[in-house]
Amino acid sequence: EDIKEETILKNKISSFKNINNNISSSVKKQYEDNPYPRWIKTAIPSLSPCSIESVCKEIKLNIHDEIIYKIKSPKILIAGCGTGQHSIGTSNRFRDSEVLAVDLSLSSLAYAKRKTLELGINNIEYVQSDILNLNKLDKKFDIIESSGVLHHMENPIIGWKTLVNLLKPGGLMKIGLYSELARKNIIRIRNEIKELKINSDEDSMRKFRKKIIFSSSNHHKQISLSHDFYSLSNFRDLLFHVKEHRFSLIEIKQIVNELNLKFCGFEDGSFFQFFKSKYPNRNDIYDLNKWDEFEKENPYIFSGMYQFWCQKI
Repeated sequence: EDIKEETILKNKISSFKNINNNISSSVKKQYEDNPYPRWIKTAIPSLSPCSIESVCKEIKLNIHDEIIYKIKSPKILIAGCGTGQHSIGTSNRFRDSEVLAVDLSLSSLAYAKRKTLELGINNIEYVQSDILNLNKLDKKFDIIESSGVLHHMENPIIGWKTLVNLLKPGGLMKIGLYSELARKNIIRIRNEIKELKINSDEDSMRKFRKKIIFSSSNHHKQISLSHDFYSLSNFRDLLFHVKEHRFSLIEIKQIVNELNLKFCGFEDGSFFQFFKSKYPNRNDIYDLNKWDEFEKENPYIFSGMYQFWCQKI
């Protein structure tokens, strides 16, 4: 029944420009075949949406220009919304927001639209588009979020620059990128896949996953602890993605500076108190050099992604 509904919804989702980039087309095909992530419940706390100021203070962001606090009805872009968890979560987070959610995959967008309708949410518009085409969009946004997307582009920096150009001065940007250090085991397994020439068809992925389950190698045991290991769409995203870039915090610091952004801080995590015990000064949590030192001592601390906020100056 869900698939039937998504098939109908696909015809109702508009597209913005053609997707011509070769890597974008390959990524699109992957997520048409395997929408990511497949989910049933959002896991979003049932809290009332808040003002931008309240959200920033709750997660202790270091805001450089408080002009953003004056925005009462923020226009928000989700660049790479996947199957809708991200867009739904953001629409539930910011009060009186208008959300434009774009993605390469029509299958993912239909999944997202179905779940949005199911939850009775009416402030999200879904559009199929490549981030590279958004420079032709005649809109500017107060908040832009792109989590787990830029590192799958042919050139993540070009994609990031495109998003910065769509952000209003003083606007906020949330970015999620893979850590080079945290993905050491994944890199090792991706190299194994390449050497063994394992294809990403369902049968091959299932056979390889079974091999990992019965393996005694430590890096295989570690990867089986990932929540992405147990769904085929998620497993493909984890180990068989057609394109992946990874970063260090020092590289991110350099890019943030080059794009005329100011680092505002990470989304609060369970490791924050541990960090503060090592670096007790008030402003240490906004110092990427200190976070780089901390990550080198704790290489799996960002095993999900770096999830951080910046502000356009």
